[in-house]
Order: sequence, then C-alpha cells, then structure tokens
Amino acid sequence: MLGFRKQKTDAVSGFLGSQTEFVGKLAFSGVVHLDGVFQGEIISRGTLVVGSESVVHASIHSAVLKIAGEVHGDLIATERIELYPPAKVYGSLRGPILVIEEGVVFEGVCSMVTTKAEQTPTAAEETASEHEEDAEETISAQAWPLDFDESLTLDPDESPKSNLPKHGS
Repeated sequence: MLGFRKQKTDAVSGFLGSQTEFVGKLAFSGVVHLDGVFQGEIISRGTLVVGSESVVHASIHSAVLKIAGEVHGDLIATERIELYPPAKVYGSLRGPILVIEEGVVFEGVCSMVTTKAEQTPTAAEETASEHEEDAEETISAQAWPLDFDESLTLDPDESPKSNLPKHGS
C-alpha cells in the first residue's frame, strides 16, 4: 500500500547555538531557532523560536514568534506570539493572537490587532465607518420607548421623588 507523508513544515531551517553571539540584521523565511545572544533586528515571514537560554535585544517582525528566553524590544507578529516559561519579555507585543503561559514574565505593552487594522483607512472605509456611527446613533435614539415623557426626567436641583408620576394617577 502506498502512503503519502505530509511534509513537515516545522523543520528548523536555521539555528544559532548557545555559544553564538550575533550583532546585526537577520532576515529569513522558514523556521529559525535562536539559543545564543542576539542584538539588532530580525525580520521574517516564517517562525522565530527563541530558546530558554537565549538573550535577545532586538526589534522583531515575524509571522510567528515562540519565545522561551529573555527578549528586550518591540515584537510584531502577523500571525501569533507564544510565550513559554521561563520567558522574560520586556517591551511591546503586537499581533492578532497572544498566548502567555503561567510562569512567564512580561513587562510592557500589548496590542492585539491584525495587520489590516494597522493600515490607514481608505475613503470607502471612512464612509462606511461614518454610516456605522449614524446607525449607532439611530439605534441608541430608538432605545427610548415611544411614549417616553421628557418631563419625567429628574432635575438636579429637585429631590428625586418630585418629578416621578404619582402612583394611581
């Protein structure tokens, strides 16, 4: 019987070991595992795995970030950010999905947005958002019952019971 194997897409295509130190700009696609010391900038369309022994001072832009080491800097992911113990992350996180497991230290700012939300709105989107605002005003105005009597509203200078209708009248 012939069987077809699914190609493994999580295969590591690059590796910086625990005894390495790198300063500069790293750009890649695929999966790169970093266990050493890195300082600079990382740009990727793939997955960056930061091992538990690594120390990274960098601005990172990647599709997927999986972090278990120490990272200082701004992290932007187009798909997801995953933080695993004993990770220590100091800086800002931005991405549509964020997973932080118990035992992780995170000090910074988090923004969960998609890349589309970061783009400037087009004229059509601005017109659509104006219509949505009008719709919200219409809905909120319709929330009052048709027989609502404004004279029943409370005057701040009067006691609360003075403007209420008398029971039975």
